[in-house]
Parts: sequence; C-alpha cells; structure tokens
Amino acid sequence: MIELRIDRQDAGKKVHRYLRQLLPGVPLSGIYKMLRTGRVKRGGRRVKADDVLAAGDILHLYMADVDFARVRKSARKFAGIDARVDVRYEDEDILVVAKPAGLLVHGAGAEHKDTLVNRVAAYLYHVSGESDTVPTRSASRVFAPAPVHRLDRNTSGLVAFAKTAEAARRLSEEIADHHVRKWYVAIVVGEIEDHGVIRARVERNPVQNVTSTAETGKPAETRFTRVAARAGTSLVRIELVSGRTHQIRAHFASIGHPLVGDVKYGAPRSKQDTHQWLHAGALEFPNGRRVTAALPEQFRQRLLELGYTPDELRRALS
Repeated sequence: MIELRIDRQDAGKKVHRYLRQLLPGVPLSGIYKMLRTGRVKRGGRRVKADDVLAAGDILHLYMADVDFARVRKSARKFAGIDARVDVRYEDEDILVVAKPAGLLVHGAGAEHKDTLVNRVAAYLYHVSGESDTVPTRSASRVFAPAPVHRLDRNTSGLVAFAKTAEAARRLSEEIADHHVRKWYVAIVVGEIEDHGVIRARVERNPVQNVTSTAETGKPAETRFTRVAARAGTSLVRIELVSGRTHQIRAHFASIGHPLVGDVKYGAPRSKQDTHQWLHAGALEFPNGRRVTAALPEQFRQRLLELGYTPDELRRALS
C-alpha cells in the first residue's frame, strides 16, 4: 500500500487529475478502474474521480511498491536538459526568470525539449540516474511549474512561473484583472512622439501567426514613453496594460512605428537586426514587489551602435 500526503501545491486538484499526473504509466482507463474498484481511499473511504483534494489529505493507493515505482517512471524527460536559468526572484509560490531571446517558452512541433518550461522544470527538480524525480525546490509530486504569461521566441526578459496550483490560479486572476504591471523596452522605427497610449482592438490570425488591429478584435491598451531618438529610431519604455499575443508588435506597427527588426510587422530588413528588439524588463506584483531584468548584452550593444548613451539605456529600465 502506498500512502501519500497532499501538500498545498496540489490542493484544489480533482482526484482523477492528480492520479493521472502522479502515475504517468497508468492509462486514464486504468485510473478510473482504480477508483471504481476502491483501490484509492481517503480517510479509509473510497474517493470519486471528481472529488477535490485538500492540503493535509492522506491518500492510500492499494498497489505494490514495485508497481508504483514502475508507473512513476517519468523523470527521464528532464535528463540532458539545461537547468541553468537566470533567476530574478523566487519564493515558495513563484519563480521569475529572465528568458534569453531565441528560446521558446513552450515547445512547438519538433522543438519540444529545449524550452524555458523544461529548463525551469529541470532547475526545480533534481534528476538522478534511473531514479524517479526527487523534489529539491518544490515539494509537489505532480504539479509542473507553469508560466502565467508568455513571451515570443525572440523577445527577451521576465517570465513568471507558478510553483503551486494555488499560485497559478491566483497569478492568472491577477494578470487578467491587470493587477500585475509589466514594462518593456523596445527600439521602434522612426522618431515617435514623446508619450502616448495606443488603444486599438486586436485580433489573431493563428494560421499566419500574426495579430492585427481590427474593430472586431479584443480590447487592448499599450502605454509608452520615448526615452530618446537616434539614427532614425526611438528607444521607448512601454507599459503593457492588456496582454494580447503580439500586442506590442501589432500596436506599434499600426501607428507606423514597427519594432526595429520586426519584418513580420513591417520593419525594413537589416543585417544588424535579425529579430525584433523587445525586452520585458520589469514586473510589479500586487504586494508591491518589483522584479527587474537588465538588457541583454546584444540588445545593449545594438543601442550603443545606434548612438544611444549608457544613461539613456538606464532610464529606459527605470
């Protein structure tokens, strides 16, 4: 018999979902059979698939230790994954890391292994040879660290991860309610006005992977301040009020100032600018905690090449 204590990371999960994640070697039909035949109990009583778990619950699984170990074998997916992440803040509930440009947050197609999600998972979990995952920075057996917002592949900067199911729900609600503030730094084409607010509805074309402004789209708001202008470009500090996919890129393109290097949204092609120059530089949480990430060296060097001063670079992140 296997005894499991439910911790706060997994509180609020339905039993069938918890077991599916806990026992990846058991098909869903097998999970339901275990429940139906009484091989899973809480407090000596059978549980149903949709029962909700609470912190401190004790589950008993009526299976042999050797069988439990066999169906728990899931840690190999972390073997060989780069566990080095630039941690900007961490507590028992959340982890904020700085993503480099060029790295996907989630896998896409064949690019499913070296992603920020997997790097964070490898950072949070220690993998030892043929043994199962041994938690080192997270006590949960099943909860996978989840990003609560996204960055495009070629956008660098801060991404927040929830380390518990409770934190994931809370942070998602706070972001949806605009209680988490997000600031970016970008280089845009042309000399833009000193400051402004772009309020334009946007809609997504998933086939072409582009976002455009449209009256039928979802409301979106982007605020910006020009820090300086050099060499036919402007260095802007941006507050992203809403968080639509490609919102910043689409909004600035819509007013005739696409991000430098963002060919997809109308910027001129350039050998020096192989992708958009956009960096998520600061997050502020409802409790007042502010987390920042310095400009990547490549971004910094490009700004200096364009004639921006070190003081202007500092002001862009202030």
